[in-house]
Amino acid sequence: MRRLPSLTALRTFECAARHAHFGRAAAELCVTDSAVSHQVRQLEEQLGATLFVRRGRHLQPTPQARRLLHSLQQAFERVGEACETIAAPDTQAALQVAVPAELAQKWLVGRLDDFCRRYPHIDLHLHARAYDVQDVGPDLDLAIIYGAGPADAHELFVRPLPALHFFPVCSPGLFNAGGLTCPADLAGCRLLHDDQDGGTWAAWLATHAGDARAGRNLYFEHAGLALEAAANGLGVALGDVLTASEDLTRGRLVRPFAASVGSLGQYALVCDRQRLERPAVAHFIDWCVALLETPEFHSRVAQ
Repeated sequence: MRRLPSLTALRTFECAARHAHFGRAAAELCVTDSAVSHQVRQLEEQLGATLFVRRGRHLQPTPQARRLLHSLQQAFERVGEACETIAAPDTQAALQVAVPAELAQKWLVGRLDDFCRRYPHIDLHLHARAYDVQDVGPDLDLAIIYGAGPADAHELFVRPLPALHFFPVCSPGLFNAGGLTCPADLAGCRLLHDDQDGGTWAAWLATHAGDARAGRNLYFEHAGLALEAAANGLGVALGDVLTASEDLTRGRLVRPFAASVGSLGQYALVCDRQRLERPAVAHFIDWCVALLETPEFHSRVAQ
């Protein structure tokens, strides 16, 4: 068996990295700030690597720390699964989760096999529809919503997901037909929208295409439909690393231009704070966050 660093130091590091803050980690672990700092420093000495860059009271994990955090969270989850199986081997948990249709269709469903293998005792009920923050009621355990609103609502837990950037995408056939050599060429294309006011495209065009305006527009209820229309050659849509990544990887979509614009809103995990006491809810939150903290995701965001 491999010789491991102190398990106490590893647990303390995981908590500090997850919170990006020694004080919050200390509160969760019921120890002092100096105890957390000592354990992290001890781990850094054992590993011979710097794990955090200190910025005032906040911490920024280094790339090595992010990789270690991801591996530790997976390991701790497996230990937790084993303990739960021993404690209650026949207990099945139902989990009601609402996710915007575009996120469910283009990102989440393709990754659910991993969640199901990790947590076979959880029966997941996925509702692919959009909710506002005030709609998260007793019929839902957890929701991923867009534009979470104030994060200081005492009765709600709100965990913002990484901010996204939008970039144009189209079918390989449309791109290979020529005519898309610079952003201004979009004036001759049909633009595919997933917001009825066209605000996201307007922001991208204003930033990267000057006065260019499309003469033709097509509007859809959500981004999944707009991206599917783009893959079928109907025009140019705006995608992001969550909703467009699979189609880009499979070659159904291409990026004619690298330029992007920041999203006007942000996805967030939201639930009633009391629901956090349910292991199934905590497992889904930790799984989602870990999925978005992988080096692969961060490299895509940086592109």
